[in-house]
Amino acid sequence: MPRVFLKCLTVFLIIGLLTGCWDRNEMDELAFVMASGIDLTEDGQVEVTLQIALPTGIPSSLASGGRSVKPVLVLSAKGKDGIDALGKLQTQLSRRINLGHRGVLIFGEEYARHGIDQVLDTLLRSPESRFNSYVVTASGTTAKEILNSTYQLESIPALGINNLQSNDFSFSIKMDKFIETVSSPELDAVTGAIRIANKKTGSETFMLDKAAVYRENKLVGFLSGMQLKSFRLAKGHVNGMKLSVDMEPPKERYKGTVAVQILKSTTKIRTRIRNGMPEITLSVKATAQIISNDTTIDFNKAANLQAAEEKFSDELQKSMTSIVSLSQNKFKADILGVGRELHIEHPFYWKTAKTAWEELYPKVPVSLQTDIQIERIGRMQANPNVQMK
Repeated sequence: MPRVFLKCLTVFLIIGLLTGCWDRNEMDELAFVMASGIDLTEDGQVEVTLQIALPTGIPSSLASGGRSVKPVLVLSAKGKDGIDALGKLQTQLSRRINLGHRGVLIFGEEYARHGIDQVLDTLLRSPESRFNSYVVTASGTTAKEILNSTYQLESIPALGINNLQSNDFSFSIKMDKFIETVSSPELDAVTGAIRIANKKTGSETFMLDKAAVYRENKLVGFLSGMQLKSFRLAKGHVNGMKLSVDMEPPKERYKGTVAVQILKSTTKIRTRIRNGMPEITLSVKATAQIISNDTTIDFNKAANLQAAEEKFSDELQKSMTSIVSLSQNKFKADILGVGRELHIEHPFYWKTAKTAWEELYPKVPVSLQTDIQIERIGRMQANPNVQMK
């Protein structure tokens, strides 16, 4: 009995030592990074920029009518790699850098074109990296400039970028999906592309009106305009998407345009092997509602509605043809996921093709099928000016 008692006592003492807060991190000892950016300097070094939320404390200066306190601190440091730069940044801070609240990671355009292998290794190894944060690429600027810019709708600019991405009004991708895509031979990565607008007017803001295309681990180009809309539609990112076509020649009182809002979309990729070469059929279908009719056309008539559907489908066909041509001939990047479907439908063929897919993909014939169905025409079937006649 004494021996059993001693063993139990020893176990309880050990368990007691495991409790407590020996490894605690107090909030007032941490510097919370809301966004970070990575750039390539002219001398080949890596420059890391952090946007850190400042502690508010007791706003005595605000209560007494003093100047408002800046809500964020933006710091940059250069190093031979990202870890070296982070170490130099830590020497500037009285608090320990914490990446657990980072919502956005920005790649500067030059850094992205150079290659992002090193930072991917860091992201995968760091236990603090949030895999549900967004990855964006700077367009025509640096990540440092983006993070040093203000955003009038949010006190912390990083929250503005995060909200722009989460609203899905442009193309967005989270870190886990980005890492999975970059490391896969079946699909090439695409991120949202950010730039600064209205610099000269004093009311600068962020614009996410492009998408950055990667081949393996390097930035190779951008999608914008109708190409970006068609790509988003093919990927199912249709929130808030609007399309417009010319249905009539412009007249004195009418521009001749009809606009629709996309409600939902579906994309199917079918593959087959013929004479040892894959052939692809890409089918994109969408439903829409009319939101603007600046014509003399009455869409209460079935023939007119069908003509509008055919017009929108033809415009989508042209744009999707342009995207396929860009991805195969200019970017040489499989951004539509053809390789992934080929792997699923023909796994034995994929075993031999995956190592040469980068060279094989540009030669693969792709046929397109597009269809936009208009389900709603709104409360006004015809232009109100026409109805008043």
